[in-house]
Amino acid sequence: MNIKQIEALVYVNQHGTFKRAAEALYFESSGEEYITPESIQYRIKQLEQELGVTLYQKKQGSTQVRITREGQLFLKEALEVYQRMNEWREFFLERPGGTLNMASTQTVLINRLHGTFQTYHEKYPSVTIRAHASNAPQMERMVSEGRIDFAISTRPPTDPDLDYELWMRTQLVLVTPRGHPCAKMKDVTLEDIAKYPLVLLDPEPHGDREMIDEAFRRQKIKHPRIVFETSNSEILLSYVESGMGLTMISETSLLRNLRKVDSVPLGDKIGRSEVGLLGRKGQYFPSRVKNFIRLLGPMFEDWLEKREKERPAKTQKPRGRHQKPRLAG
Repeated sequence: MNIKQIEALVYVNQHGTFKRAAEALYFESSGEEYITPESIQYRIKQLEQELGVTLYQKKQGSTQVRITREGQLFLKEALEVYQRMNEWREFFLERPGGTLNMASTQTVLINRLHGTFQTYHEKYPSVTIRAHASNAPQMERMVSEGRIDFAISTRPPTDPDLDYELWMRTQLVLVTPRGHPCAKMKDVTLEDIAKYPLVLLDPEPHGDREMIDEAFRRQKIKHPRIVFETSNSEILLSYVESGMGLTMISETSLLRNLRKVDSVPLGDKIGRSEVGLLGRKGQYFPSRVKNFIRLLGPMFEDWLEKREKERPAKTQKPRGRHQKPRLAG
């Protein structure tokens, strides 16, 4: 077993096909070695022979590759080894470039991270940014499986092996077509809102929709007229603009909004929407990841330092060339 075999499985898990895994590995290794899909497959085959299990399966009639249950179990342990090797490589070689691989909701990617991505690109132009638009459960799986470096999620994780640090809380707003009666009220209530058709986000545990449903229950509004549900807030805004109904979403969704709609702040009538940074506990963050996290806000500097101190001793940062190891006795 060697690091190139583990690396091949990590990249196939991240990219889904041998071809995409080979391309990503070639470019992220600064093009030092020409890597083919066949070489990626061969490395994993060698690993399978050594472990005595099947690590992947190819979908019939497709180039897509699925990591088996045994493969996922192996990756859960092997990721620490792979990250440790990358840590040493980065520390001694200080290689620029690479890929920042992360995920968040479409709303956060468009409205909250647009400026951060632009600043990051200007400061670190050699790094490729790969951003996945996903929901909270998908983000948890991708982080847990090592397919992404981190996520900016809309809820704390259910997996105890994942770490979550709150970034910000924002209020929900009522969004209406232009000139709607509710938009003219000084203090709109849930009873006022419930008189009209609603277009809302899909129900999701610990998400904004759950807060909305709970707020209706508190006010004993049993059957609000929900006429449309979707997982995408941009779609909701388009249907509000067309006059199909009203919606209640995080004010984040309106930061770069160009649609002809009105909005009314709801304060704490429903609750606060939140986003936070999601990663694996004990995970090593390379400098390209830490540099991005620092751009999110000063609160993450202390968080990064705390995580570094809490990482197990076997994954601590290696000594510099000028530091001599202490001898026992």
